[in-house]
Amino acid sequence: YEAYQNNPIIAKFVQLIDEWYKSEKSVAFYAERLNISANYLNVLSNRVLQKSASFLIQERILLEAKRLLKISDKTIKAIVFDLGFYDNASFSKFFKSHTNMTPSQFKEQP
Repeated sequence: YEAYQNNPIIAKFVQLIDEWYKSEKSVAFYAERLNISANYLNVLSNRVLQKSASFLIQERILLEAKRLLKISDKTIKAIVFDLGFYDNASFSKFFKSHTNMTPSQFKEQP
């Protein structure tokens, strides 16, 4: 991830994701904080990191979801709430689309 060190906007974007990913999942939110358009943030993200802005946000949420599922004693329902999802179904759909597993299958893996 040295790529974004040379780009202050992307560096700040990644920092903002770490700060807000639990409650803010829209590219527009981050773009507004960076005083640029969502479209430009996407162009920049794709150019610098070869990933869309929304993918970066989802990647961060997924990383935390996996971490919580593996090492915390929280229930899946508590994790859903913690990560700011509307309900269990939307979290499961999100998780499965990225991992091909349900959250409970992932949690039970050795």
